[in-house]
Amino acid sequence: MNADDAIARILAGEVEPAEVSAFLEHLQDHPDLLKRFIELAEIDGLIGPALEDDLKRERRLQAVEGAALHADREAFVSGVRHRIRIRQSARYGLAVAATVLIGLFVTWMALPAGPGAVLATIERTGSLGSDATIVAGGELKRGEALEFQSGLAELKVGDMGTMVVEGPAHLRFEEAKRVVLTRGRVVMRVTEAGHGFRLETPRGSVIDLGTEFGVAVTEDGEVETHVMDGEVEAVPTGGSKVLLGRSKALRFSDQKTMEADRSAFYTKLPPRHEDVPDAIHWGFDEGEGDLARSIPEDYPMVFDVRGTGNGPDWVDGPFGKAVALDGRGAFLESSYRGIGGGDSRTVCFWVKVPEDFSRRQGFGIVSWGDWTQFGFGQVWQVSVNPISEEGAVGRLRVGLHGGQIIGTTDLRDGAWHHVAVVLYEASRPDIGTHVVVYVDGRFESLSQRSLLEVNTEVKTADHGVWVGRNVTSSGTRQPVHGSFFRGAIDELAIYRGALSQEEVQSLIDRNSLPE
Repeated sequence: MNADDAIARILAGEVEPAEVSAFLEHLQDHPDLLKRFIELAEIDGLIGPALEDDLKRERRLQAVEGAALHADREAFVSGVRHRIRIRQSARYGLAVAATVLIGLFVTWMALPAGPGAVLATIERTGSLGSDATIVAGGELKRGEALEFQSGLAELKVGDMGTMVVEGPAHLRFEEAKRVVLTRGRVVMRVTEAGHGFRLETPRGSVIDLGTEFGVAVTEDGEVETHVMDGEVEAVPTGGSKVLLGRSKALRFSDQKTMEADRSAFYTKLPPRHEDVPDAIHWGFDEGEGDLARSIPEDYPMVFDVRGTGNGPDWVDGPFGKAVALDGRGAFLESSYRGIGGGDSRTVCFWVKVPEDFSRRQGFGIVSWGDWTQFGFGQVWQVSVNPISEEGAVGRLRVGLHGGQIIGTTDLRDGAWHHVAVVLYEASRPDIGTHVVVYVDGRFESLSQRSLLEVNTEVKTADHGVWVGRNVTSSGTRQPVHGSFFRGAIDELAIYRGALSQEEVQSLIDRNSLPE
């Protein structure tokens, strides 16, 4: 017997209460079937079918399905209830018994989840620290908390929707539609069943009115909510309710409304890949000469120097030899043009930044693309941030010209650090929402980020990949923030695809990807 037949028999009063009870238990594990059952039971008035013969029942079931989609619900239910009051049947008692069970079950489903009820499941994780204990497939029950220091987690919150959480984070699941967030960033994409979902913070609550919103609780206790789509009701503690529509945001401390910043949140996790992406790799292990070979061999790095520069020089690196650059004119160039457009990519390397780092020597560790004054988004450059107005100095910076992200780890310590910058696949990838960064294998929280579509222009570029040269320097042009990078670099690889944290860690440990 299929599900529709079972529902029809229950609604018709043809099933013993014990069978009804067993069927209701089955519904708990099948939310789609449960939703259909409740809708049909509510509209049909639960016991109206008790007096119908087979032909009438078949016609009624067809009518109910159409009514659920098209009819005036209040008028329909009112009419069914009127019929219930005037009907009598030999099977009335059986139908009532089934109805009582159904009514209790529907009422129970509408109440807050009981102790031990599973409120969310962990669908995926990404870039979590080695000390994290959460794993994909894990369950979060009523009263339990999700906590981790760094990385991302994607949750399925029952049939309410999906949630992307960025660490450091701590959130506790109190009820089916109520979560308490005390630290971290959350983006909630809500289904119709989840409307009314409430996310509480130390400074107030955010109530969903549909369909996508973000909430951030910073380390210092500041709270903001940003609406990507639909509406929310923000209720600051001690303040008035604020209705926020699409692209609007609220800072709770001063109840200031502003434009929403989508770049402040990761809205999804990087997709998985099955095959190892193609790569160009420069190991810098020659130790002499003015050329660094590549694997494959088509794109060697040629040493060059401009102005008052000297070198580049060979030094010891984490794996064999490395290259040191003086920040005054030494750089390397390959005939490889880099990855263009918005294609997925990963740039990995070891870098050593001196303690006496100069702000005019931060651009750029690795760069490519065709820079023009108004060609926003057309370059790809990884640097040490030298511009305090755009973020903390000395942190990793990934820029496109017109948009950038900046990390939180200070690299100015004279030690080797491994860096991986990952742009993952998307229809319109954005620097603010589709790039993740790892420093020494750990997910790097961002101190600043902005929105700008990645559209690297390589076809018209008059140079290939540069190491140690600012992508905005060309000919005699000397950028105000400096033209050359000072520091050392080793084991540079550019992958045509997004590497996972596990693969990045393998490069750190073994200088190769997992077999």
